[in-house]
Amino acid sequence: MPVSEIDSVERVIHARRTHKSYTGAPIDRATVERVLDAGRWAPNHRLSEPWRFYALDQAAIVRLIAFLRGTPQIVAGADPARASAKLEKLLARLPQAGALIAVTWVRGKDPTVDLEDHAATAAAVQNALLVATGLGLGSYWSTSAGLVHPLTLRWYGVDSAREAPIGCIWLGHAAEAPVAPPRRPLSERLRWLEAA
Repeated sequence: MPVSEIDSVERVIHARRTHKSYTGAPIDRATVERVLDAGRWAPNHRLSEPWRFYALDQAAIVRLIAFLRGTPQIVAGADPARASAKLEKLLARLPQAGALIAVTWVRGKDPTVDLEDHAATAAAVQNALLVATGLGLGSYWSTSAGLVHPLTLRWYGVDSAREAPIGCIWLGHAAEAPVAPPRRPLSERLRWLEAA
């Protein structure tokens, strides 16, 4: 790969941000599929390709909002008032999205394989986020409780006996440009092991 292409990849990696505010303009299916196609090129042990994508266009997002509003069990739990407030915030934000993708991985019976497949699916999400950034789209990897609730997973068509959620990818035309968050220097996270 030429150095100029590597530089371009690094620029996209450094440019990726979490966008939580969108214009509401739709994202067409071909673009969503291009973003997700990058996900399938993520490294995965044994070529298990454990990721599964459940894509929602804006019409499906409207149906999802109606489902979430009509399913009070989603806010049940230890602190229903807090869960209800979070759900209302989610419901207010969802109409802005251009598309939404629920992402799961097929669970492995062997704990080691399952962990590898979870990591591979996380890598698939990152690939998708990077391509979205390269295309000039805003994106957000969300683990919102309402979007990964077992009843919501069933609504997507997820077989929860086989698959587990890793979150949702929001896509849209960003309404704002978030500032890069501070990152610790590599030297604080790197230790070279010297020869004995």
